[in-house]
Amino acid sequence: MGQRLPCGSGRNRPVPCPRRVHRGAGTGRGVAPAAPPRPLSAAMTDTTDTFDAGPCPCCTGPFRVRRRALLAASLVAAFPAKAALPEGPARTLAGLGPERRLSLVHAADEERWEGTYWRNGAYDAQALDALSHLLRDRTADKAGTIAPSVFDILYLLDRRIVGRGFVVVSAYRTPETQAALAARWGRAATSSFHVTGQAVDVRRPGLHATGLLGAAVQLRAGGVGLYRGASPYVHLDTGPVRRW
Repeated sequence: MGQRLPCGSGRNRPVPCPRRVHRGAGTGRGVAPAAPPRPLSAAMTDTTDTFDAGPCPCCTGPFRVRRRALLAASLVAAFPAKAALPEGPARTLAGLGPERRLSLVHAADEERWEGTYWRNGAYDAQALDALSHLLRDRTADKAGTIAPSVFDILYLLDRRIVGRGFVVVSAYRTPETQAALAARWGRAATSSFHVTGQAVDVRRPGLHATGLLGAAVQLRAGGVGLYRGASPYVHLDTGPVRRW
């Protein structure tokens, strides 16, 4: 602990500089073009100790990296208390075992994610990054940070109803996308839990939307709404318990 390591080094695997990595320096091959930056959480897998990175051409001071669990905790802390699950669902969630898994596919392009996002008492920051990317705003092609409790709601529902996995219709939206929807459809609010990364619209393969709606209402974990049409879906958010 406290050991000084060169930029781009780690105890178990390479950890990139927070801005860029200069490759080839000191090897007689010159400095190659910098590698594209990766999300910091993706570089923190299995790093259990804190270390200081020494100076490098793109760093101006010491850079401290802690274990992946601390980054995941910071993601949770970034959301207000209203993003947390109510007491009842939270108590149920706490007694369900050491891992939480999800299987999601986006309706727009069939992009998929399946895996474990929580294990041994902590969220997996790398999985949260991947899930937030999957749930990005497809109109603006921009990702936002999704509240981990959104995934917990999906996980609880996944255990309560028939079938497997969810089809994501919409999740994170930029303020510009939300404003455009409000102007186009009228009933869409200009301020929405979608904008803050606290909402997701989903379908359950093999189950009618009314069945998913009923299970979500019984869960009492946040807001629930049914949107009808040729392909109905259910809105879920981490706001106050309500339905429409």
